[in-house]
Formats: sequence, C-alpha cells, structure tokens
Amino acid sequence: MDDLQNEKNYLFNIKLAKMIGLHQMLDPETVKYRGVNIYHIAMVGVFLYVIVTSVIMILSGLYYWSVNIPISMDYFCKLVFAWYVMYKMFFVIRHSNDMWNCLSITRYDFTSFGNRNRHIVYRWRERLAWLTKIYAFTYFMACFSYLAFTLAFNKDKSPVKNHDGSIGYYRQNILNLYIIVSDETYNGNYWMFYIVESFGPYFLTISLLIFDYLLITLCFSICCQMQIICSAFDSVGHKALLHHHSSIDYKVENIKISPNEHDLIYEELKTIIKDHQLVKKKNEDFFKLFRQIILLHIFVSSLMVIALCFTFIMSFSSDERFKTSKVSLQRILCLIPSILFQIFMLCYLIDNIHNQNDALIFALYSSNWTEMDMKCKKLILMTMNLNNADNKKLKFTSTKIVNLEMFFKTMGNCYTVISVLFMGGEVGGMYGMGETKTDMDGLVLKKWAGATWYICDWYGWKDVEWMPRIKKVWQLPDAFLFKNNR
Repeated sequence: MDDLQNEKNYLFNIKLAKMIGLHQMLDPETVKYRGVNIYHIAMVGVFLYVIVTSVIMILSGLYYWSVNIPISMDYFCKLVFAWYVMYKMFFVIRHSNDMWNCLSITRYDFTSFGNRNRHIVYRWRERLAWLTKIYAFTYFMACFSYLAFTLAFNKDKSPVKNHDGSIGYYRQNILNLYIIVSDETYNGNYWMFYIVESFGPYFLTISLLIFDYLLITLCFSICCQMQIICSAFDSVGHKALLHHHSSIDYKVENIKISPNEHDLIYEELKTIIKDHQLVKKKNEDFFKLFRQIILLHIFVSSLMVIALCFTFIMSFSSDERFKTSKVSLQRILCLIPSILFQIFMLCYLIDNIHNQNDALIFALYSSNWTEMDMKCKKLILMTMNLNNADNKKLKFTSTKIVNLEMFFKTMGNCYTVISVLFMGGEVGGMYGMGETKTDMDGLVLKKWAGATWYICDWYGWKDVEWMPRIKKVWQLPDAFLFKNNR
C-alpha cells in the first residue's frame, strides 16, 4: 500500500475514502497525538455522545414500556441501531492494521496476471465506483431527509401517557428524548433540542458509510481477483505462448501443444496456483476478520425487523398501549425497507465471493488439459482436489451458509415469528385485543369487533414453528356466556 496516492493503481475510490475519513482511520501514516491516530481520538467523542443519549433512551424506554409501547420500541430500536453502528466503528479502529493489510488486494498488480487482464479490473472498478457512490448519496440523502422530515412535522404533537395518568403533548423531534423535561419545557426549547439531537443521525450516517464502504470494497476486490485467477486458468493451453501478453479472451479450441511448450505451461500453472493461494489467503483473512460482525448484523437486523413490524401491526389494534402518532408510524414504515436492504446486500456480497470461488473448478476444466502432458494434468488434478478440500465458506452454523438463500430464509423466519406474536396476542388476549371472559367451567371466551364470542380451547404447540393450534372454534351468541350450556 506504499503507492496508495496513485489511485489509478487501485480498484477502490481513494478520493471518496478520504472524504468520509476511512483512509485516514486505517492509514498508519496518519497524524498521531501521543502515538494515537487523531481520527481514532475523534471517534471517542462520538462514543461519549452515543453513551449519553443511550442512557436517556434506556431510562425512557423502561419508563414508557407499560403505557406507551410504540415509544419504548422506538427508543430500543434506535438504541440497538446506534450501539451496533458504534460497535462496527470500534471494530474498524481495533483492527485498523489488519484491514489496511487486507486492502492490498485492491491493487491491480496483486497477482501476476492483474496487469494483463486490465479489462476485468476496469469492469469491477466501474461497478465498485458506481455502487459506492450510490451508497454515499443514499446515506446522506436519507440523513438529510430524516432531518427535513422532522422539521416538516415539528408542529405535530405526540400524546405521551405518563404513569400518573396524565398525558403530555410533545412536538416531534429527531430522537424524541421526552423523559428529560416536561412537555412545556421541551416544546419551549424545541430548537435547542433539535440541534443537539441532530448530531446523532449525522454521526451514525458517517460511521455506517465508513464500514459499509470498506466491506463492499473488500468483497468486490476479492471477487475481481478471483475472476482474474479463473480467467488465467481458463486460458492455459489455449493461447499461443509466444504471444503471452495477448488478451485471455482470445482462445483457439483444442490447440496442439508442442513438446517444447509443456514446460512453459507447467511453469505458468505454478504461477497461477501461487497467485490463487495469495487470493485465498486474503479471502480467509477477510472471513476470519468479518465473520462475527457479519453474522451479528444479520441477527440484530432480523430482530429489529420483527420488533418494528409487530409494533406497526399492533398499532392498528384497540390496545391503548400501542397507540401512537401517524408520524411515528411513517418513520417505522420507512425504516423497515432500509434494514431489509442492508441484510440483502450483505448476503449478496458474500454469495458473490462464494460463486467466484466455486467457478475455479470449471475454469480448470475449461483449460486445454487434454493436450497437456501427464505432469501438467496431475498438477491440475491436485489443484482441483485442494480447492475442494479447502473451500471455506462463511457459515452461520455448520450447515447454514451466508448467501441469498439465507436472506430469503431469514425473511421467512421473521414472518413466522411475527405471526406467532400476532396470533399469541389474538388467541390468548395477552395484548389486549378485544374483550376476554371465562365461563364457569374455565373455558376462555373472547370477543373482538361485533357481538360474537369465540371459544378457543387450544392445547398444544407445533414442534418447529411454535404456533398455537386451535382445537375447536365455535361462534356463540352473547347469551351463551351466561347460560353455560354446551
């Protein structure tokens, strides 16, 4: 990474990396104060801000839990999101040297064939530049839109029920730190609270963009180098060795290899295999470094999707604890797609790496191995066996691989859990939806909208999905409750 100033020799956009501070956070040559990177010191101030606001959110969430569930859920989701983003930044700072070394895979000449296969490098660089610019634009627009959206509805007031039964009417703000002061004080000093709370979305946007930019850059770079290796294997024996720097896309099928060229092909295979081992080492370092945080991201994001969807659905019930303003519901509705998109992109990027790694076997088979001597054939066979034996993939468990299939399974599991929670509230009456009474024999009778009572005599659970099974469901008139006649 010594010639990093010449960004034309690298896949990723160094100029954008410097604008968001990623380059300065990872570069060992960045200005230091008493041996510590000044950008790392600046992040300590962000951590302190998040700690203070987190304490307020925890107290607020616990205080309003029994009387204003949507407000408490909003606090806890913001809290989880903020702390997870800060954990990502702590992860980047702690492993900055390892990540700086991993970025060496973004060099064009990381492999012996990088300069020969510039068309592959340029194609991946264009994709990476386009995607990272879209990410940066989207993140900053989302932050600006959130701040502007809050200003547009700052006159709207949310009714907040207190434990003493009183109701305070607070103006909509960015973090809605209501527990600090009364509604009169909060509304009277609205702009001061707005300025203080606006730092939160800005810090989180920059921090999230830094980590995602780094993750996308490494994933695309690994895929690019893997494709270069596959193209090199695919071209072995097909191109004329006298024109060694000709494009690898030009192939002559079943070209006859002279006896004098077998040794040259053997040396070329050894060079490609060495390059492949370098790329695989970087790939393994990447998985080892990011495995924990990637799996934690999928888990935490799934929990947030479940909590937000359940809160949104239950807000339409008759339970007073779930009543909230339309602005809060709109925020929840806008937040859910963004979380789903992050889970999708993470699974997509890792799935791309797995696919490029799996393509190596086909690339080896596509070489002109039928015309090679036995020494070259044995080397190709050994490479295939080693790749199959050491084909490491990022796994959630011993059998669940992180890929696009996991994304769709995760969405299915989220839907199942939301259904269980909703059905639990609907059947058991645990969330206050409708009126519930018990007859003389202990049979639960429940009434929703209308005058019809329902009997739910349920007795068991499913083995896997843990959803309540309804044994009998009868529609009964109101008089049945008092007749106790079956």
